[in-house]
Amino acid sequence: MTDYKAIIGKGVKVVSTNLDNAEGEGQIWFNSTTGEFKDIINVTAWASGGNITQATTGVANAGTQTASVAYGGNDGSATTRTLEYNGSGWTAGGALPEARSEMSKGGTQTAAIATGGKSSPPGMDASFEYDGSSWTAGGTMGTGRYTQGGDGTQTAAFICGGQLNPPISPSNATEEYNGSSWTAGGNLNQARNRIRAAGLQTSGLALGGSGYPLSVGPIGTSSEEYDGSSWTTGNAINTARYGHAAGGAQTSALLFGGTGSPTTLTATESYDGTSYTTSPASLASGRNNLGGDGGNNAYLAVGGNVSGPAKTSNTEEFTSSVNLITAPAWASGGNMPVAKRIGACSKGGSVDSSLTFGGDTLPMGAGQPQVKTTEEYDGSSWTSGGNIANNISGSAGAGTQTAAIGATGYSFPSPWQTAGASYVSNSFEYDGSSWTNVTAYPTTAVGLISFGTQTASAFGGGAQGGSPGPEASYKSKDYKEYDGTNWTSGGSTNSYHSRTQSSAGTQTAGIVYGGYDSPGGNPSQRGDTVEEYNGTAWTSALTAPKENAIGAGFGTQSAFLATNGQEGPIPSSPGSTGYSLTTFVYDGTTFATDANVATRRVYAGGDGTIGSAAGMVCGGSTTYSTRTTATEEYTQGSTALNIKTVSTS
Repeated sequence: MTDYKAIIGKGVKVVSTNLDNAEGEGQIWFNSTTGEFKDIINVTAWASGGNITQATTGVANAGTQTASVAYGGNDGSATTRTLEYNGSGWTAGGALPEARSEMSKGGTQTAAIATGGKSSPPGMDASFEYDGSSWTAGGTMGTGRYTQGGDGTQTAAFICGGQLNPPISPSNATEEYNGSSWTAGGNLNQARNRIRAAGLQTSGLALGGSGYPLSVGPIGTSSEEYDGSSWTTGNAINTARYGHAAGGAQTSALLFGGTGSPTTLTATESYDGTSYTTSPASLASGRNNLGGDGGNNAYLAVGGNVSGPAKTSNTEEFTSSVNLITAPAWASGGNMPVAKRIGACSKGGSVDSSLTFGGDTLPMGAGQPQVKTTEEYDGSSWTSGGNIANNISGSAGAGTQTAAIGATGYSFPSPWQTAGASYVSNSFEYDGSSWTNVTAYPTTAVGLISFGTQTASAFGGGAQGGSPGPEASYKSKDYKEYDGTNWTSGGSTNSYHSRTQSSAGTQTAGIVYGGYDSPGGNPSQRGDTVEEYNGTAWTSALTAPKENAIGAGFGTQSAFLATNGQEGPIPSSPGSTGYSLTTFVYDGTTFATDANVATRRVYAGGDGTIGSAAGMVCGGSTTYSTRTTATEEYTQGSTALNIKTVSTS
């Protein structure tokens, strides 16, 4: 190993802390604190990004890694959905005028073009233009087609190849767009469908593809380059493929995924204007019919088929940079001692100091389901704490593991759905070892949302009991505030938010998402509204990407995470899609998708913070009659320089 004395005087900086990117890239320095030589190494990798809201295939994707738009696709049928990506998560954009999949891409997030595609009938000839909020009709193509390649800008786009129907055959035709009309360009040297393109109208690339059927036109390795009038055969790509994705420029492009012979591919190739090089970075899973775009060593892979007809909602990000990027993720934590729906969670903002209490272990009406146990989590395992006075479920909670407040709920024998259910108005405080009853909540209630501390909390909404009839007849918008001694009236919400733990924050800066939003109590009437509380009044913030109820959440008003919950029919078996895996993160302005949890569930507890990059969900129901002990822990994504120690001369 070389030493400092050997190279002193050679222009090597001596520093007590490592250099940053701007100063350190391309040189070696000596860290006098560690006694080591250091430099910055380029890293090429795919990493998980924020998932799209629905598993889909045949989606088009245009733009950059931090400002992308995905549109159309097939979820079982063609869709009009448009989603926008900000580098971490997806939010809803304006819907396409027509449902379609397998279009070609082009443009940017605020100036995109959608071309061709299929729905019923296939081989559509219309194009549409996007301005960042809505789509309008563009020019009509000369020939309807789908699975064609395309790229360029909204006012100077091109398409090439694709599938004609009728007749069912691959095309070699190129068309060019000037922002209002399409005209014929130079033909490809080889007719192909399921082809992908990159670049500009005057400097384009056509990559891979196949004939129809495959026995007539095998999977291709050919590439062609376009100069605005004619195509020239270029060097072959390394892996024959079709239904892949591509992006970039004629002199700097990336292609990835697709179908080879016969499997879906993870392989990635880069192009430097002369030759194709297989990247050491591979997609996490093989997929075809995916969307993808990008440039400047930053690309996206979106959706697609991962195995046969199975679709994915996964997004992956490709980077080639001096940064190590850690994606947000969920990982298994310590299992709870008892499988149960969570009665309430402390919501104190610390994954290693969380508290749950009450809940139920069996379906309503099956024996004695409610419990009075308390469980404390230290970030790795659960231990028993002091019991609350009565068996109770449907409570709400706030505070910390050593200073918690709980209130309301219901107890056996009458389940909450029936007239005369045993609703309670109890309030109780925890000191880290035992519970003490305090001033009762002003009304009997169940399924309240809650946030804050033991001495400054807000509770409300839910179902206000105490009168004959089922819960369905008396959902509430009423809110109360607790000061450590007394309950007083707070502001009323604008919408109903019954039975959701997707709430967080402080007494003067709270947030709630979703819940059952009708006084009629129909489980299909799930809400998608987000509201914020300032200590006096509630303000409707925005409409979330999905309707959801009985989900979990944690964080603050400006850094809030919501996950799990009911987004469809109550499932009869674990793994059914009525319960959600989706995670959303809210930054005070927009909701964006994040890493999926592993376990579908409702009535889970949630605690933690986004700012300190840690949180958890625990317990809950995986079906109406099944409870889980599973705990999952969340870590936020991060970016850091890839600084390496130089160990050889």
